Amino acid sequence: MHLGCLLVDHLPVQVELARHPGLRGRPVVLAAAQGARRVVLDASPHARGVAAGMPLEEAMARCREAVPVEPDPAAYAVAWEGVLGALERLAADVEDAGLGTAFVRLDNLASLHGGLRPLVDAVLAAVPAPLAGHLGTGPAKFMATVAAGMAPWRGHHAAPADPALFLAPLPVDTLPLAWRVRERLRGFGLATLGAVAGVGVGPLQAQLGREGRLAWELASGIDPRPFVPRRTEEAASAALEFAAPTLTLESIGTGVEALLGRLFAQPRMRGRTARSCLLEGRVLDGPVWRRELTFREPVASAERGLVLVRASLEGGPPPGPLEELRLTLRALAGEAGRQASLFAEVRRHDDLREALRQLRARLRVEPPVYHIREVEPWSRVPERRTALVPFAP
Repeated sequence: MHLGCLLVDHLPVQVELARHPGLRGRPVVLAAAQGARRVVLDASPHARGVAAGMPLEEAMARCREAVPVEPDPAAYAVAWEGVLGALERLAADVEDAGLGTAFVRLDNLASLHGGLRPLVDAVLAAVPAPLAGHLGTGPAKFMATVAAGMAPWRGHHAAPADPALFLAPLPVDTLPLAWRVRERLRGFGLATLGAVAGVGVGPLQAQLGREGRLAWELASGIDPRPFVPRRTEEAASAALEFAAPTLTLESIGTGVEALLGRLFAQPRMRGRTARSCLLEGRVLDGPVWRRELTFREPVASAERGLVLVRASLEGGPPPGPLEELRLTLRALAGEAGRQASLFAEVRRHDDLREALRQLRARLRVEPPVYHIREVEPWSRVPERRTALVPFAP
């Protein structure tokens, strides 16, 4: 398998610098609340010694001239979703590995795009200006990610054939592990990937468990992590700008009504339903406001959708006046409703199937729900008595 890693380094910082050019050239630190403390979400390269996952107190102690900025996760998610959508339009399988990192399966794509060079250019063009990224290619995720880190801005780097020589001199911060795990590795005197690989898997697994084993495997050029393309869902979206910034629920509700009417009037929505809805609003002099709703029953009309969205708005209005409102109907389906069965067992099965659809729409992953089946009930080993069989709705 041939993988590409599109890396948009410090995407949250890049978005903030695009919005606030006065921060360019300064050490910027974005910190978000995590329980009772604030933790670094991202930091600009000028913030020396600061890494994501680090407590904000330690970050400010290491870089006293750092400028703390309140993050806007909704804006970063919107920017990143645009990049992922552009990649999928290249007819590529794409895995979303987190904000700023995407893996693209490149097998057979080069011939489709007229060669490797045009394909590389097309992948890099998925990142719109003023943002910038770089692309690395390799046989597995970690090698492709390391190669991407070595590529120039808006450029490409291919991992060499020998993983040991390629990885050995790199620092342990290269590993895609939590900051605390990398700190422990340094505490053991393991500063490079070559040193991690030389220790052996046993001692590392004994000290760090599963993460220790993964650290050794990656440092040795072994990447057991599978490529998991993201599930794409069909959606319909519409937006409007208010004549003047508004915060009243009456005005926002009228805007929602207009957007729902516009969406359900589209020919492709005829006879179709939506299982979830996303509201996004541009707040005057503030961050982007987002509200997600998952409907208990599929919504097939603007009237029903309006009732549910209005109820959600009454429970938590936007934090400030809205200049623009966007509404997206997601997880579209072809059913207009469902008919209940006369048999209780069939109804229970249908209810479970419906609950799983709602979970899938909310979590955007396959729900981990299984049947328990007897295999060897007579066995003395508990693990052999039963087996988990995935529930297929």
